Amino acid sequence: MKKLTLAIFMALVASFALAQGPGGMRGGPGGMRGGPGGGMRMDPKARLEKMTKDLGLNPSQVSKVKVLMDKMMEAGKKLRAAPGDFKSKGPQMKKMRDDYDASLKKVLTPAQFAKFEKMRKDRMSRMGGPGGMRGGPGSPKGPGGPKGGA
Repeated sequence: MKKLTLAIFMALVASFALAQGPGGMRGGPGGMRGGPGGGMRMDPKARLEKMTKDLGLNPSQVSKVKVLMDKMMEAGKKLRAAPGDFKSKGPQMKKMRDDYDASLKKVLTPAQFAKFEKMRKDRMSRMGGPGGMRGGPGSPKGPGGPKGGA
């Protein structure tokens, strides 16, 4: 269950990030930012610019996607600030992501949405797929992981 919750959270985060290319810290190429003890996240403005470029969004779509992203970010902040442990918030995170996807699907063309989903899937596979980051101790792809099957 812990892996499922982590997978849902990673998918939620991934829906914001779309695709993280090479980049530096805040202000560097790619609009990445990071901090002590934290991971790397793409700046919201950079995410929107990347979506605009990669999906070929028109000006109307850009403004609508920005509104959706802002709503999703605010809902995510409220959920993280709410009492309760990470595990108990999994169903709420999944619902938020599903709602975001449904709204995004109304804004994008079918071809754009298919490309968005492919980019998300590719990004998740680079991160090690559902269940965690690649290469960590004890993970199937990292040191100490199982050899030759589950």
